[in-house]
Amino acid sequence: MIAISVKIFHGNARTTVKENTSLLLDTPLILRLGFPDVVFPGEDRNELYIKLWSGDFPSAHNNSARRSVGPFMRGPGTFTTSNIQVTVEVRDAHGKTVENVISQGTGEPNVSQFHSLVFLRNNQPTFGELIKLALPWKELPQWHLFFTFRYRSSRDKASKVLGGEAGDKPFAFAFLPLFPDGRAFLEDGSHTLVLYRADRLSQIIPDTYLGATPWLQNGQRLEQLNIPAELQRTAPMIRDVLVIRSSLCSTRHTQNPVLSDLLNWSQIHEKEALSAVLVKFTFVGELEIVKFLRDIFGSLFAILASSINQAGDMDHLVFNALVTVLGIVQDRRFSNFQPVLDIYIQQHFKYTLASSHIIRSMNHMFADPTGSDNASPLRTALKVWHYIFKFIVRSRELQRAKEAGVGGGATAEHLESNFRRDLRSHLAEVNKMMATTSPPSIIGTQTIALQRFTSILPELAQIFSTVEVVSLATAFANTVSSAKGKLAVWKLVMFLQLVKGFLFDNAQSRAILVESAVMWIKPHFGRFDEYTQTQWKAFDFAPLSSLSCWISFNRSWSILRSLPTVMRCVRSRTTLIICFPCCRGMLFFLYKISHTSHTFV
Repeated sequence: MIAISVKIFHGNARTTVKENTSLLLDTPLILRLGFPDVVFPGEDRNELYIKLWSGDFPSAHNNSARRSVGPFMRGPGTFTTSNIQVTVEVRDAHGKTVENVISQGTGEPNVSQFHSLVFLRNNQPTFGELIKLALPWKELPQWHLFFTFRYRSSRDKASKVLGGEAGDKPFAFAFLPLFPDGRAFLEDGSHTLVLYRADRLSQIIPDTYLGATPWLQNGQRLEQLNIPAELQRTAPMIRDVLVIRSSLCSTRHTQNPVLSDLLNWSQIHEKEALSAVLVKFTFVGELEIVKFLRDIFGSLFAILASSINQAGDMDHLVFNALVTVLGIVQDRRFSNFQPVLDIYIQQHFKYTLASSHIIRSMNHMFADPTGSDNASPLRTALKVWHYIFKFIVRSRELQRAKEAGVGGGATAEHLESNFRRDLRSHLAEVNKMMATTSPPSIIGTQTIALQRFTSILPELAQIFSTVEVVSLATAFANTVSSAKGKLAVWKLVMFLQLVKGFLFDNAQSRAILVESAVMWIKPHFGRFDEYTQTQWKAFDFAPLSSLSCWISFNRSWSILRSLPTVMRCVRSRTTLIICFPCCRGMLFFLYKISHTSHTFV
């Protein structure tokens, strides 16, 4: 009888071990068989799990001649039961065994060969045994799994039965390439392996069998396979099959051929071929992309800065691919990966010249925002506008640090001036698009721009002063002063976000912003009736029309500090409506005072 005790610990694994040293010291840490919900940079894994699931060995005869596909006749009583053992090893393209890459379990030393259990007198065993393969990091190995099948007898020595060196000759072999097409990794799932006779196994070289069919496709039968003539002569196919299941857990290798080509883009020397990869990349599965965020970003920005893009004619393809990845991260289904993106931008992004390429791509789309080639990509890009600006600003920060390292001076000032000019030019293109009134389809793009504009202001504040940012924001807001319908609603929401944002914390920018907000909101209210809407009644603050600043209560004191500006608006017979009644009353009182005194404390 075996007694098992289970205890649950909460928290980080390393911290848990440190806090429970007496209990957990030297206890092996077992990783889960798949990825966690979020894969942060630095959390690297490169493992392949193989489960020997089941076998079907109808042609098995103890130490007798094995039957090939041609003469075999299935029927009751045509075969006897046998004890079959499967041996698994990893071989390279030359047929050499790769040493010590197979793990039978955490805490156990790696081995070069794995021997399965032997089921006594069972021609259809179900193994259910799991092994793990440690894959290399530096290259894409042209490895393959090599399976050999042997008969075991109850009279064999115990060491052989329990997994010692197998002296018996195998009666069959099978193989499974890890990179079937030479590019992408083997897909996860179940694989029904085809077995070949191993009577002359020593005479067979890898080139002979690697060109044959390793497994059956769904619904495919053995008789439908085409076997190379040379292999058919030396190792004909038999009726037996082995079913295995594979599962890749790797941040290094991908199972998508297009993504594999992108991650290894430096091996593609033709611009047309690389362009085709970038176009196809936008159709790669989302789950596969989020596992390789850092590597994908690295490849995309490396292409931007490479000699193959010296003329900049691949900027738009790289930009579309970048927007595709950012759009996936922005999706609420993958919101857990947004911290991963932030960490990458701050700690791992290193491309100083990326900003100019990104700005150029954005301006290219804004030049014709309603064109058939630009309308949809532009809307998609605007949805991740803030992330695009994070890359732009971070690229400039890295370039600025690089300039400081070489002395700075007039060159640094010139580059900074050019960068600021490029940003202003970009925002001018945005304002031009916002002022466009035709065709009607432009409203969709303008709506997204209104929704996302305030999200780029923190990045602009790292380049421009707060007053300059207010100037840029008011210039953008002024372009949509005549908006109608739903566009007008989003315009008002944007005004609210501006007032609630960091720009309102600065006294100088607040004065400009309040005065502009009055002008923005005033057209949205009806006529002003001085008698009915300014009569003083103790604690009777009738609805005050004309202006809504939509400011939360914690902003009230900021308005009071901007009182001279506010009162200039109030004296123009425009009254403030504040969302909270206490603020409304307070400003109504100030309104009354403003008509009797011109001095404010």
